[in-house]
Amino acid sequence: MYRSEEDYLKQIYELSIEQGRQQIKTSELSEHMGFSDQSVNEKVKKLVHKDYLIFEPYKGITLTQKGIDEAIRMVRAHRLWEVFLYKELNFPWMALHDDAEELEHASSPQIIEALYHYLSEPQYCHHGNPIPNLEGVVSDIAKKQLFEMEVGDTFVVNRVMDKHDLLIFLDGVGIKIGTSLTVLDKNEFAGYFLVEIDGDEHQITVPISKMIFTFA
Repeated sequence: MYRSEEDYLKQIYELSIEQGRQQIKTSELSEHMGFSDQSVNEKVKKLVHKDYLIFEPYKGITLTQKGIDEAIRMVRAHRLWEVFLYKELNFPWMALHDDAEELEHASSPQIIEALYHYLSEPQYCHHGNPIPNLEGVVSDIAKKQLFEMEVGDTFVVNRVMDKHDLLIFLDGVGIKIGTSLTVLDKNEFAGYFLVEIDGDEHQITVPISKMIFTFA
């Protein structure tokens, strides 16, 4: 299987988990992967032909069981390598993705199983994304956005989007997985939240508030 095909299956799987639905529109896939609709449609046709996807016109695409199994394998490998790089090699969380991406494609199932046990069978990576266990079972994913909170609410960070610039910003204001913050002010018109973290006040823009999640 080509690496690009593995990446497509992984992205479809991640979108389905995040959004709580099996069927994903090709336009959503184009947006998240940064490719043209034409390019995505061509790749989808190839994956349908190989029995990794089901495509329904005007509705979207769904992973077959074969596609789910392959996607879970790649997601598990990627997130385990992120945990390893962070925990064992002290990589900062904004520098995990690219190296984990390389390692996931070069790892045999035997290596990933050994890594899973070596890391004490983690349930989440350091961005808060769930890691499928060896049976493919996935823990709950945090979906409630900081954006949904009101003044006076306390919010525990359980997941953040794995975007390099976002992670640099969050690191600078002291936000990581497990951080507790309190909403002091919410001004959607001006485009910001004012939050308190460990006694310090910080402004969080509305777009960033939609990329930080807690459990409902």
